[in-house]
Amino acid sequence: MRTSCSIRKRERTITSKSDEGEKGGLFRLFRDYFARHWHWFAWGTLAAVLTSLAGVSQMVLIKFIGDSLQAMLGGAEALDPDSLVLRFGTPGLSMVFALTFAIVVVSVIRAGSMYSMTLANNTGVQRGLVDVQDAQFDALTHGDFARLNAAASGDYVSRFINDVNAMREAGLRMANNLTKGIVTVIGAFASMLILDWQLALILIIAYPIAFGPVIALGNRVRKRAKTAQKQVGEVTSLLSEGFQSGRVVKAYGLESYQTARMHEKFYQRARLYLKILADKAAVDPILEVTGGVAIASVLAISTWRIAEGATTLGDFLGFLGLIGLAAPELRALGTLNAVAQEGGAAADRVFDVLKSEPSVKDPDDPVPMPLPRGEVVFDNVHFNYPDGTAALKGLSFEVAAGDTVALVGPSGAGKSTIFNLLMRLYDPTYGEIRFDGLDIRAPKGSELRKRMALVAQDSALFDDTIAANIALAKLNATQEEIETAAKLANAHDFITALPGGYDAPVGEMGRNLSGGQRQRIALARAILRDTKLLLLDEATSALDAESEAKVQAALEQYTRNRTTLVIAHRLSTVRNADCIVVLEDGRVVETGKHDELINKGGVYARLAAIQLQG
Repeated sequence: MRTSCSIRKRERTITSKSDEGEKGGLFRLFRDYFARHWHWFAWGTLAAVLTSLAGVSQMVLIKFIGDSLQAMLGGAEALDPDSLVLRFGTPGLSMVFALTFAIVVVSVIRAGSMYSMTLANNTGVQRGLVDVQDAQFDALTHGDFARLNAAASGDYVSRFINDVNAMREAGLRMANNLTKGIVTVIGAFASMLILDWQLALILIIAYPIAFGPVIALGNRVRKRAKTAQKQVGEVTSLLSEGFQSGRVVKAYGLESYQTARMHEKFYQRARLYLKILADKAAVDPILEVTGGVAIASVLAISTWRIAEGATTLGDFLGFLGLIGLAAPELRALGTLNAVAQEGGAAADRVFDVLKSEPSVKDPDDPVPMPLPRGEVVFDNVHFNYPDGTAALKGLSFEVAAGDTVALVGPSGAGKSTIFNLLMRLYDPTYGEIRFDGLDIRAPKGSELRKRMALVAQDSALFDDTIAANIALAKLNATQEEIETAAKLANAHDFITALPGGYDAPVGEMGRNLSGGQRQRIALARAILRDTKLLLLDEATSALDAESEAKVQAALEQYTRNRTTLVIAHRLSTVRNADCIVVLEDGRVVETGKHDELINKGGVYARLAAIQLQG
């Protein structure tokens, strides 16, 4: 078996690149995601128009009822009570009854159209939001690992829950209230102009003046909403951190400390929420005062004009009815601006994810992967993390197909970074990584990673059964294949001892299992993947000595004719490796077998001595 761990001395200029996201907004949300469900919104819009016209028609019918009543009572000049009594047979009374029945019919029509409007618009908005959530999750899952790893998980959870709620509220309010409100207001004011243009003019002047401060309040809401949505993510992250760290909190008596931290976050959240609420709450009073002044003016002027004979009782009743119809819609349109601004802030955050350009991209013309052998070459690789931290500084080494190579070094030496680069979760800042003779940037990333299996220290398990977690490596695996992999990982015995066996649920992040059991499940998953390259990142760190010995024996048999890269601190894990690559400060400083490196008395010998002394 050939082993090559030579160190290459070659330095070159390091370059870097950055990506910049693109801002979006509520308009882009409607254009890119809601518009594809246009037929639902078209149905909702038609229903909204019918609802608005039915409402205006009711007020017009009230005008005619008023005129009919005034005509029937018009002879009562002395206002003699007997002359004001309406009896069956009174001329015009049948017309009044017909008009009142017509109001009932129109009300039924309005109720049906309002129900259709709400149902259609809600369906369109909900389906659009599902598309948004799908797109956002897809962008995060298939996008840069660096971006996913950089932000707190609570921030992303907030985007899927709180931001989506804000967009839902804005979408529904705009779909349900915008068309209905505009058509109702236009229809009401048009009818007012026909009934009494002078009175209508008072309202037409008054309401636009009130909308100035309303728009200003909405813009302020948008700015604060962005901060609030970010703050929700911080609170969510802190809550998740607190719940997952319950053992440490109890062990160190940190209950009061944690409570104080959360209280501060809750207080900050409440304070900002109240500021936003104060801005939104100011909209209704502004429009309420405007409406009150308008109604008082209409009452005063109408009374004078009726006394002068310039208008009729029917005009007055119809006018009041139209104001009553238009006022709530104007108020809804006023508050809609604040809601839209809040939804727009949420949409901006969504489009930050959807439109950000990934730094790790598949090539336009990907090269097919060669036949798998398991050969790995790092050629003068430099790498800086997105925050500028230099992790690798001219790293070069080779791993022959079928060899087991251990990566050893102090914390921060770059061991896990090597795995991240090899799986192409990041791209090198400079240099080249080859797998089976091919630059790993040439094929599709997914095809590259199919040739590898990873067992990490933080063995990630999903809230499903044990069998399902093992089968993630091969979704069509048979039960026999799953059990074979579990036996090789020394997991079969403890699995069958559990209630439910392979169908036992592992719980959230595998919380129903011990740390050692979780790692053996993860190891079984990697074995089932059956690749030529196995990456073990502290894969046996959570195992006791007996379990580790059994797993090591199984791995020794399994890894024959497979390339294995091992990150480990235990001498028992690395001493039998074909080659040990010793790293320090992002560079290879020593290579060789265990005994050779011990005799050199260098970095490896120092690390081994520290471990033996411990």
